[in-house]
Amino acid sequence: MVNWQPAGLVSPLPLPESCGLDDVIAVWMPVGPTNSDESLPNLSNVPLVDAFEASTFGTPKRALEHASARYALATLLRDIGFDPFDLRVVRDEHRKPNLVWRDHEARVRAGGPLSPALPEITLGHSNGISIAAVSLNRSLIGLDAEPLDLPRARNLLTMMTSGEELQYLEQLWEIDARVGMQEATRTWVVKEAVQKACGLGMHVPPQTFTVLNCDEVVLSHDGHGYRLEAYHWRELLDGRPFAFGFSRLIEVV
Repeated sequence: MVNWQPAGLVSPLPLPESCGLDDVIAVWMPVGPTNSDESLPNLSNVPLVDAFEASTFGTPKRALEHASARYALATLLRDIGFDPFDLRVVRDEHRKPNLVWRDHEARVRAGGPLSPALPEITLGHSNGISIAAVSLNRSLIGLDAEPLDLPRARNLLTMMTSGEELQYLEQLWEIDARVGMQEATRTWVVKEAVQKACGLGMHVPPQTFTVLNCDEVVLSHDGHGYRLEAYHWRELLDGRPFAFGFSRLIEVV
């Protein structure tokens, strides 16, 4: 079994200045080419990889995506003063990733009771790239990306939208299918980012809230109301256009 090696550099991912996200830092890196005939790589050399989760991967593609996202996060954490080998990523019941100290000794090395608070994190991967971001003020955040040059099936619309939002996208698709696909992709990445920032993932169905023409998203789930800020932008990565969505939780009531 061959040890995993990064397919490229971890690079800063610019966030729109209009977002005012001074406490959020994001990075990306290429996943690298995958071949279904290849054997699964050994991920034990990659910081922040969960050994049990890694053991469940059935394809090299999934293993490479996991490894590159964790490696990108580890590089980012090292840049802001944390030793990634002192940390673990654990998932809660909604599969939200969280940072914890690896053990008591690791926290002691970081200062014990005076150790810095661990930032909130978000991870993702899509079509050859992995992304990671941290919130230094520990706000819950979500980041998502999808390529804009990838064809989309029209039935995606009913899987992620309803009501006025669905009607708008259907009409746009009728007028210009290419523009409709791109707007559907934008909508999808923002909704994914919102789901991540809520900490609930797909437990919040994307059809139950709208991101149409709004920088602030309001949704309800399990008797609670969530208010979030949301942003979207485009970025050219390795010559390929990607749509990005970012969200931050403002309050839960």
